[in-house]
Amino acid sequence: MEKKLQWSDHKSVNLKTVRWFLIIFEILSLAIVAFSFSFMEFTEENMMSFVIIASFLVAFFALPYVLLAITSKPEETVFDLETKTIHWFSKKKEVRTLPFQNLKRISYSDYSYTVKTKNGTRTVTVYTVMGHTDAENIQLIESTNFSKLRFDGELICKQLEIPLQTTDGLLIQPKELDLPIHKRKLPTNILEANIQFSPNSDVSILKTNDGISLVSKYKSKVILFVSIFLGLAFTLLIHFAFGDIFEISVAYWETLPPTIGQLSFFLLSLFLGLIPVFHVFYQQNKRREITITKTSLLWNGKEYPFANWEDLIQIGNQLCLVNDEKMESFSLFFFCDLSDVTNVKHWILKTIFEESGGDLDFARFE
Repeated sequence: MEKKLQWSDHKSVNLKTVRWFLIIFEILSLAIVAFSFSFMEFTEENMMSFVIIASFLVAFFALPYVLLAITSKPEETVFDLETKTIHWFSKKKEVRTLPFQNLKRISYSDYSYTVKTKNGTRTVTVYTVMGHTDAENIQLIESTNFSKLRFDGELICKQLEIPLQTTDGLLIQPKELDLPIHKRKLPTNILEANIQFSPNSDVSILKTNDGISLVSKYKSKVILFVSIFLGLAFTLLIHFAFGDIFEISVAYWETLPPTIGQLSFFLLSLFLGLIPVFHVFYQQNKRREITITKTSLLWNGKEYPFANWEDLIQIGNQLCLVNDEKMESFSLFFFCDLSDVTNVKHWILKTIFEESGGDLDFARFE
């Protein structure tokens, strides 16, 4: 049986991958140099050259380790199952200790930050497990992989025997964490709500013999306008950036109609540039429906049995089915207005409960 549970901060986890890459690259470089020198005649001069080159490579690859050691600040959270205490470390120095008994519940949260890349910037979303005492909220662990973080969060709940608080305010006891989605409790505000969707979303509810479906005919004019604008911009960029190089853009047309090569390139650049428009048209006109039966959720025809999934969570404009091993994400960007994403989630949860024949006394939560 494990005596400790340990988690590193997300940056330290990423740095481990970097370090392994450096080690492998260094070994390969030294191997190539050694292999090259093995074909040379064994002389004092050649050996001296090999030692100098190898030393240079070692020093070259050692520099990143030095920079990482100076600039990085590795943090770690350790759950000691023997002493029943939580320890926080920064650069291997303990900065805080907390007894298990002080934690009353945990919850999930997240934060984002922007990092610069060679192509611009990108946003990093970090998911966290927050511990709640009577007096404060404390970050316990973090990860950029929500599915793994969720599993670790439930592990903490089971080890400490404390409940998990959902974003709806529901407290799930440790023994209920592994229940399938159709047997989980729901807060009263979902069970008793008359869920209404915005007219902008253009969604409707359709009942059939197999179950009940939420059908979308949502078509955002704003999204279509933006895609047309981007499509025209891409078309002009492709046409003139490459067409001027080979002198086949519109600027080099001398006759009307133009030559076959010029016309073919014009049509090709138009097709490539308008791909965003084609994508939006496809998304807005394809089949978009969520169906709930007695045993499964069907998303655009693909079946997800209730028994295989434990929860439905919302991350931005996505809904995600999760269990202890994986997460399936479904974007609602082309399904409904962003203001209705939470309503869709609540509708799915409520309908799963109703269609699967859930126990109202067990399900209701104040």
